[in-house]
This record gives sequence, structure tokens and C-alpha cells, in this order.
Amino acid sequence: MAQLLSAIASVLLFAIGVMLTYEVVARYFFNAPTIWAEELSRLAMIWAVFLGSAALLRSGEHIRVTVLTDKLSAKGQAVMDVFALVFVAVISGFVAWHGAPIAWDSYVRGRTVGSMLDLPSWVSQASVPLGFGLIAIQAVALILARPSQPPKAAHPEHIEL
Repeated sequence: MAQLLSAIASVLLFAIGVMLTYEVVARYFFNAPTIWAEELSRLAMIWAVFLGSAALLRSGEHIRVTVLTDKLSAKGQAVMDVFALVFVAVISGFVAWHGAPIAWDSYVRGRTVGSMLDLPSWVSQASVPLGFGLIAIQAVALILARPSQPPKAAHPEHIEL
């Protein structure tokens, strides 16, 4: 599932490049700007970030501040990793739980963004509960898998401050 979400996020990011390149060419070479390129690019960026976040958490490639935890023993680092994952799961679950009714309410009421395309608001709002829900599920999965994994070593690829 994480690979599928990563692939979708990658396709969306590629599509952003295509749409914005088209917009630049249309605007500056043909004096014919689009009404859709910027808005759809923004929407694609929102979905790419939220869909890709769970995969980044799974692979450990998300942003981590390890200036203090790198000084701990391997066991201390493992404990802090679990603590961080619990925090991520709780906060992400909270955001997903409270974000879902907002997207649903926009869907039921037929709210739109009020732009040139006038897209339904729920199309972008749904990315929040879905994305954070996936992050929460991934954090719980990593916590449950943790006892079977050896403790992580320090992260030498991280930049020292």
C-alpha cells in the first residue's frame, strides 16, 4: 500500500510540473493563460503531500530532529522512537477524526472554493482526514512491528547542527 501511495504522489508531483510548464508556455509564448493550471497544481500538491507522508514515515525518510536522541544508547533511541511514533499516531488520529466532519459537511452542503474552476471544497479537504488517518495507521503499524526489530543505530546520513 505504501508503494502505491508513493507512486500516486510521484505521479501527482510529475503532473504538477507538466501543468505549470504548460501554463508558463501558454501564458508567456501565446498570451493565453489557463484558468485551471495553478488551481489543479495546488490541489495535486496537497494530495501528493498527504498521500506520500505515510510512506515517508514507513521508510524513515520523514524529517527527524535527532540532535538529542543520537546521544542516547541504542535502547534509549528505540524507546524515544516508540514515544515519537505514539505521539505521531495520537496527533494524526486526532486531526483525521476532527478533519473528516469538515470535509463531509462541505460535501453535504455543496461548498465550493469560489475560484474560476469553482471546485468542490471537499475535494481538497478530504486529503486531511485521509492523509492523517494513513499516517496514524502507519505509526501504529510501526509501533506494533517494533519488538521484532533490532534497535536502530544512529543516523549518520543526517546533517549535524
